Amino acid sequence: MSLSDSFSVLRPLIDEATSEHLSGLLVRAGASTRGEEFTQAVLSAASGGKRFRALMAHVGYCLGAGLALGEVFLPHLSAALELYQASALVHDDIIDRANERRGAPTPHRLLADHHGRRRWMGSPTDFGEHAAILVGDFLFSAATDAADAQALLLDEAAAQSFTRRFADMHAEVALGQYLDIVAEQTPLDPHRDDAVSGADALDVALHKSAHYSVVHPAALGAICASAPPGQVSTLLAILDSVLTPWGLAFQLRDDDLGVFGDPQVTGKPAGDDLREGKRTVLLALTWEASTPSERRELTRVLAVPTASPSEIGAATRIVARNGRDAHEETIARLVADGHAALQRANVGDEARRVLAELCSLLTARRS
Repeated sequence: MSLSDSFSVLRPLIDEATSEHLSGLLVRAGASTRGEEFTQAVLSAASGGKRFRALMAHVGYCLGAGLALGEVFLPHLSAALELYQASALVHDDIIDRANERRGAPTPHRLLADHHGRRRWMGSPTDFGEHAAILVGDFLFSAATDAADAQALLLDEAAAQSFTRRFADMHAEVALGQYLDIVAEQTPLDPHRDDAVSGADALDVALHKSAHYSVVHPAALGAICASAPPGQVSTLLAILDSVLTPWGLAFQLRDDDLGVFGDPQVTGKPAGDDLREGKRTVLLALTWEASTPSERRELTRVLAVPTASPSEIGAATRIVARNGRDAHEETIARLVADGHAALQRANVGDEARRVLAELCSLLTARRS
């Protein structure tokens, strides 16, 4: 069975496990009709998505246990990773002031609209953002609850390794998010070639996405396989060397889709990453290759929420002309680095096949 076919089997199970963990915590926390809009925002934030992180965990587990993907299901770990992802996205959307995700309003937008309909005192925007922070916090509580349930199934050594890895993942995302917002504070001087740093953008992608989206989930799954310690350590080292460059390529592909993706497929408005002023590798390559006049045109859009469709279109054409080819070359180089690491790795033919197929799933996607 192909990885894609296995994922189609796992996907509804991942959705169900995520929903059950979240619903259980809402009941235990005492959710009631008085905070119905909060409950709806929590549930909405955790629904949908690509479920890549839970899939990565199952890949790691099956490689560690010597099983075929689909022979086992990890409900607690699946829910933990997807609830953590939902939590991170809620907070990320507040930081980015993003009003739409997956074709639907983001939690802070939903709650701001709720405030407006009730004609409550104060600012709807402030209420929406403050309430959405709490939505993200609740989702993180649900994620740790599910992670704890998974850890309780492991022996002491594996449980310690698992809980540390989960905490490391959360800490690294927070650091990456901070580095991301720091990068966005650098003035965009059209006469400075280094106003957008490619090295800094790659560092943010490593901490904020590559490790947390790809490497850590696979490692957590491998730890749960409870193989002998030496075997686990070897597998974790292999996963790190193979999946880190592919995780970076995964994020760079996401950045390409953030500019050139079809909104009907990605669920985000066209050019949204440009309006948000994201300092990506794609933007860094574009900036470096652009003239001062082209850079001035880019600054009319970058971090300008009111940028018009025509301004977005002009900026997109500059990115396509000056940065996209080099960006695709960077993605191809990262993919090749991962394949080279896989070639050196001491793994069986089936593991090699699964990882090679995983690379395509991560880096050649269109949504």
